[in-house]
Amino acid sequence: MDGWQIDSGRPAPQAIPRRTLFMRVGEWLVILVLLTSFYVKSEQGQDQPTPYDIMMAGTVAVMFLLGLRFPRSLGWPAALWGLVVIGFGIGAVNALYIERVRPALMVTIYLIGTFLFFASYVYADPVRRFTQVMWAYTAAAAVAAATGVVGYFGLLPGAEMFTEFGRATGTFNDPNVFGPFLVAPILFLGLKLSRASSLRSLWIVAPFGLLVLALLLSFSRGAWGNLLFSGALFFVLTLATSTSARQTMRLIGFGILVALVGIGVIGVALSNPKVSSLFEERASLTQSYDIDPEHGRFEGQARAFRAVLERPLGLGPSQWAVINNLDTHNVYLHVLVAGGFLSGLAFIAFLLMTLVRGWRAIGRGGPETGLLIVVYAAFAGHLGEAVIIDIDNWRHFYLLTGLLWGALLAIEARGRAPRAILLPRARAAIAGTPEGAGFRA
Repeated sequence: MDGWQIDSGRPAPQAIPRRTLFMRVGEWLVILVLLTSFYVKSEQGQDQPTPYDIMMAGTVAVMFLLGLRFPRSLGWPAALWGLVVIGFGIGAVNALYIERVRPALMVTIYLIGTFLFFASYVYADPVRRFTQVMWAYTAAAAVAAATGVVGYFGLLPGAEMFTEFGRATGTFNDPNVFGPFLVAPILFLGLKLSRASSLRSLWIVAPFGLLVLALLLSFSRGAWGNLLFSGALFFVLTLATSTSARQTMRLIGFGILVALVGIGVIGVALSNPKVSSLFEERASLTQSYDIDPEHGRFEGQARAFRAVLERPLGLGPSQWAVINNLDTHNVYLHVLVAGGFLSGLAFIAFLLMTLVRGWRAIGRGGPETGLLIVVYAAFAGHLGEAVIIDIDNWRHFYLLTGLLWGALLAIEARGRAPRAILLPRARAAIAGTPEGAGFRA
């Protein structure tokens, strides 16, 4: 039999290249890191490194050693963030509390690094990695939400550690960060529900309801507004990019289902006297600490703006909260005060560039469009909430921004001609005209 070969008719198994195998292991490492993102508690409210931060630093180094590279098209957003950091450094030259500058700068640089990492990571394999990241983020959000609900209703001994001042915090220090952390996962599960093709997919209703309930129990007015705005934007953009009558009807049905689930969750929660009384208190647009003439939020913001005009180069990072004994509660003023007009204008330019190019990328279409709409809507909702709170140190904000840029750069790289995001185009697609041909939501 020597020299004879038996052909079984089956193709020989292809060996996975070693570099590809290592990258797949690296992807699991990224998923593991994201699964730890639900835990952001620290001693006495100090901004200490979390397991997520420690693991993220190592993961970024490993992934770049394995061959991950920054896309060249990421240059402009990276440059604008660089100007923000430079402005902080210039403002810090005459900082009153110089010992606070270095830690604040290190945190800022680290968070910008996570943005660049996630943008590069998703750009390299947009649909698969984007989906993996969102599922891991959603799983982490479900864990945080479960602890918040358990803590609020005291379902386990010692569960009060997951609440603060009668509001659910979950595994976060602040309910005003806990609530917004849940927004993007809620939209992501909404996307999955809108695309459900069988009754088996209705299991998603359970985690969806859990996240909505936890966000409600955070009693964060900003998070409530964030969800309402981003949810409405998500629905409008998804409907506008629909390409068939069937898809449009499913989206409308999904909208009705979400409304019913939301009303049911809120109705059950408000049947609890504890929930209803705090809801009534928090539902007003302004609180006493907002309008206090001496120490209120709005008066503090006015003082911060006057400080910017007096010191256009900035006061340095992490200074205003000590000088004023109250933070700005407005991220745009926060960056302006810390780094002057250089940082403030660069930061605003980055946000506007993200909104414009993200909008155009949604209009170009592609398999990433649904996921892109999720993070774009959540990003826009966070920018609205940023008027009343500082979001510059929120880890998940840089995750969302990185996902958004990774996807939009991948869409731009394919060079498709942009299409206007208008309902007439969707109607044209339904009618079978060439205008809607080839577009995928």
